Amino acid sequence: MKYFFYESEDTKMKRPNILLITTDQQRLDTIGTYGSKIAKTPYIDALAKDGSVFESTFNQNPVCVPARACIQTGRYTRQHGVTYMENVMDNTPGLPDHEHVFWDYLKGAGYDTAAFGKIHMYPERNFDKANLTKGKGSRWTQAEGLPIGSAPLGEQYKAWLEEKHPGGYEKIYQQRRDPEYKENRTAIENVLPVDQYVDYWIAQNTVDYIEQRETDRPFFIWCGFCGPHGPFDPPKPYSTMYSPDDMPLPLGYEKLSTAKRIQGDKLRRISAYYYGLVTLIDHMVGTITDALKNKEIYENTVVIYTSDHGEMLGDFGRFGKANFYDTVTHMPLIVKPASGYPVNSRVKGLTEHIDIAPTILDFAGLDIPDCMEGISLLKAMESGFSEKEAVLCEHTLNDQSRHGVCIRNQDYKMWYWTNPDEYALFDLGKDPDETCNLAEDPVYSDIMNCMKGLLINKFLTMKKR
Repeated sequence: MKYFFYESEDTKMKRPNILLITTDQQRLDTIGTYGSKIAKTPYIDALAKDGSVFESTFNQNPVCVPARACIQTGRYTRQHGVTYMENVMDNTPGLPDHEHVFWDYLKGAGYDTAAFGKIHMYPERNFDKANLTKGKGSRWTQAEGLPIGSAPLGEQYKAWLEEKHPGGYEKIYQQRRDPEYKENRTAIENVLPVDQYVDYWIAQNTVDYIEQRETDRPFFIWCGFCGPHGPFDPPKPYSTMYSPDDMPLPLGYEKLSTAKRIQGDKLRRISAYYYGLVTLIDHMVGTITDALKNKEIYENTVVIYTSDHGEMLGDFGRFGKANFYDTVTHMPLIVKPASGYPVNSRVKGLTEHIDIAPTILDFAGLDIPDCMEGISLLKAMESGFSEKEAVLCEHTLNDQSRHGVCIRNQDYKMWYWTNPDEYALFDLGKDPDETCNLAEDPVYSDIMNCMKGLLINKFLTMKKR
């Protein structure tokens, strides 16, 4: 167990600053502290050494906007009502007005609130300062004029980029119209230098906010990176940081039919570029933590690192998200407390994204609202174990044609999809890669019924408001 101590009584009396760092579509196995032998993530790993690494955190929705609504509210998808995303992203239903986000409570307690990058909230609200983007948007090959709407990188990033590099914004989309972009499934070396890349802009906004503060009021910052979500487009030197030859082939590759199998060298290139984006973000995290240290506020700042969902990256012949495989739902969660909190380096047991909001409020010394379904993780950080029985994930397809629910405990995972009915059951102890569906196996009928009961109990005991 590690302890972090306040340096003075003056510091002890202050509410801690809180920094939430999120990435977009980052797999758990791309971080050194989670066991990756490939990833170069020294700054994220250093953050982990200063706090607690949660080993079994799961999201509550496997796509961007609903997943983030769960983080924002501390409530499940069916509670906050943001259940799906539209193909025209800007038409996605927003968080209802009656739903409170956790920084509402922080703001009421005297916190300054700021957001930089991608928080993917419709509409954004209650930030004192915000420079935002809606993400990189791999579907967009031109900034304007497509039926799916305007490119999500957005006007604030565009204005900053045009000042540094006139014509640079259009170059992003011009490059995406090159045949290489489609041929390599968006895996390209970005035409811009790293100091003009969107995640650099996000980190620089965060650093500037930290460095330019001249008040003792506590702050909450949400720093939302756009990567490693596609396009898989790292700028130099990150585009050459990983050799495709060192990249493993995805899970299930050898079992894919010839029609579904992408060339191995192309898959390895995609993975190398994806990992390049991860390391770029890692270096940006380093610039932010250095800013906190240079300002001498690192010790009194809670830093939380997570991602909204993962990326299939070719596993079982699939890319993207929007399913219940652990590759998409098992999330990194690292919590570096302010000084004075006893913490274990590793926290075992199940935890959920909805636990982040109440944990932040607990760090701030605020009451946790009754409407929040999540629980504070401070006790788990001290004991090294979370006693949560099961975790829930839900998803509705963009066209609302199918709805799915997934319940998972430490030993088994079950999911169910409508239209058509589809059940899956996995014995996670024997089959951690989820390759053998046991839903129809009579040997597992009792387990199947038990998981159904666990799911029903989850719904029946869920808070209404």
